[in-house]
Amino acid sequence: MIALGPLGDRAVLARFASEAEAARWASAVRARGWRGVEDVVLAYRSAAVFADPDRIAPEELEDRLRSLVADLDDRTPTPGRLIRLPVLYDGEDLPEVARRLGMTASEVVANHSGRDYIVFAIGFLPGFPYLGYLPEALCSLPRREAPRVRVPAGSVAIAGRQTGVYPAESPGGWYLLGRTPLRIVDVARGHFPIRAGDRVRFEPIGPAEFDAWLGEDL
Repeated sequence: MIALGPLGDRAVLARFASEAEAARWASAVRARGWRGVEDVVLAYRSAAVFADPDRIAPEELEDRLRSLVADLDDRTPTPGRLIRLPVLYDGEDLPEVARRLGMTASEVVANHSGRDYIVFAIGFLPGFPYLGYLPEALCSLPRREAPRVRVPAGSVAIAGRQTGVYPAESPGGWYLLGRTPLRIVDVARGHFPIRAGDRVRFEPIGPAEFDAWLGEDL
C-alpha cells in the first residue's frame, strides 16, 4: 500500500503500487464482513471503503485496513468470481486486427480467449467492464482514429492493453473482435453481474450457440 486516508466523512481511500495488489486487498476487505462497512469500490490502483461512522469509528476502520496489508502478499490467490463469457468471434474489425498484428484471425482469437482478465473498473457506460491486461501480442493497437457512431450491445473489443464488453448499444472507438449473446446489464432490473475485482474468461462459440443464447442473462 502506498497511502491510506479519508475520502469525505464516510469513506477511506487506499492507493496501491499495482492493480493486482488493489484487487487482492479489496477482496479481502469484502470477505471480512466488518460491522459498519457498507461498500468496497475498486478502481485500477485504488480502492474506497465506505462505512457508517456511527457503527465503526473512522480511526478503528483505518487501523483495521492498515493491518490487513500485512496479511496479504504476492502469493495470495487472485480474488473475485470467475465469469465465463461466450463469444462469437466474428467482429467487424477482426480481419484488420489480424492484419495489423501480423497474425491470422484464429491466432488473434486464441490469444484473446482462454485466459483470465481482471475487472479493474466499471464505466464508461453502466456495467462496462475494463478488463486487463491483454497478452503482449495484442497490445500494440490504440483506439480507432474514427470512433463508430454505433457499436452493438454485447460487442467484445480491444484497445491498448485492455479489453471490454459494451453492455448496451453506444458509440465506441475500440476494435471489435466479436460479440457475446448474453445480456451483461439490465439497468431497469438492477442486474449488474460483473463487478470490479471479478475475473472474466472469454470462450469461443459458434453461430448456433450464439443464436440459442441470444438475450439470456449472464
